[in-house]
Amino acid sequence: MFIKSLLRSIGLNAPTQPNHLSAAAACILSLVILNTTVVAPSVAQDASSEDSYRFQEGSLQHIPDYDVLSLAYPPNLGLLIANGRDRYLAEMSRDPASIQRLRLLLGLGEYTYDASTEGLHGYFSAPAGTLAPQLLVALQEAGFSDRAEVVAEAIAAFGPNYPVDDKVRSDFFAQSFLRIQEGIVPDLSKPPTAVDTRLRELGTKLANKRAFRAELEAYVARDPAIAAALKHARETLTDEQRLSYLQDQLLPGPSGFGGTAEIKARIETMPPNYRTAYVLIILIGEVFNGGTHQFFYNSSGAFAEYVPQALRDVGENDAAAMIETAIAMFPKPYPVSTEERRRVSFQHEWNTWDDKLNSFSDAIDSEDIPTALAAYAKKQGILPN
Repeated sequence: MFIKSLLRSIGLNAPTQPNHLSAAAACILSLVILNTTVVAPSVAQDASSEDSYRFQEGSLQHIPDYDVLSLAYPPNLGLLIANGRDRYLAEMSRDPASIQRLRLLLGLGEYTYDASTEGLHGYFSAPAGTLAPQLLVALQEAGFSDRAEVVAEAIAAFGPNYPVDDKVRSDFFAQSFLRIQEGIVPDLSKPPTAVDTRLRELGTKLANKRAFRAELEAYVARDPAIAAALKHARETLTDEQRLSYLQDQLLPGPSGFGGTAEIKARIETMPPNYRTAYVLIILIGEVFNGGTHQFFYNSSGAFAEYVPQALRDVGENDAAAMIETAIAMFPKPYPVSTEERRRVSFQHEWNTWDDKLNSFSDAIDSEDIPTALAAYAKKQGILPN
């Protein structure tokens, strides 16, 4: 998985117990997670999502052009943390100019959101901000004149010499995590700086992801080199990439909050093959993030009884037996309701029971389950095209 590799490359280890991720790793992950497509998603839910879920298979079958390009030519902005600006640009320079431009545009896309003005500020306050001069050129060359104008104004907010160095740029923000690897933690009580305020003002002009996607797809249609790259990418996407898109569409999925009957009714609206994919996706994500203990504590634990069969569906029989052993640690009948499960099983200080519940993490958190899931999804005909 990409995040695991990234953590190792910068000298950090992936978490094996809840809340045991170092502060540095946690902050770095918070910067990276928006820039990566992985089969270890953030799957946390809150109770507000109880009644909003409706399964819609139609949206799962076709991968839009924008997403094909994102999968095939990801900007990999997280590598700026591991490799630094110079190496990042040197490696990107191996691509044709049209693909370099595309990666830069997709990088901005990862910080463009519907109904949020924080995207532009997020881009400049993250390691991605070191690429702002290159992004500006890419926007101009691609004909994104309105967006280029906004990015030019954002660059100008830093003064006559734009700080591509993260250490220098961090000083322009009230609360910056750009120097967290040095142990410099931001003072969260500081008021916004002039640059903070200006970037958020400018961000109102870019707060439309749907429009950005449409603009990029229109650009692809008028650029023969990118159009050819898109055609090749669609024909050569791997099963793991297709699964990644399916993952994104299935999440956040049915809520694990509410009563037992309501929870089961929601998840059972999913066809069995999609349900297998969904429960394994949340298992993988939660176990990577905080272990099997976190899987059962969070709302994901509401679907625990579906996991053993899902694991057997993909051929992971040993893992299925481990989850059944974990389920047996809870009162009978198993408390499906997240509120009830927390009340009866987690209202105590961490003890040997918690250690045992979390002891299955290493065996579950392996590459075998995502690989097996991709093969299962392909056989079931649910990998999108």
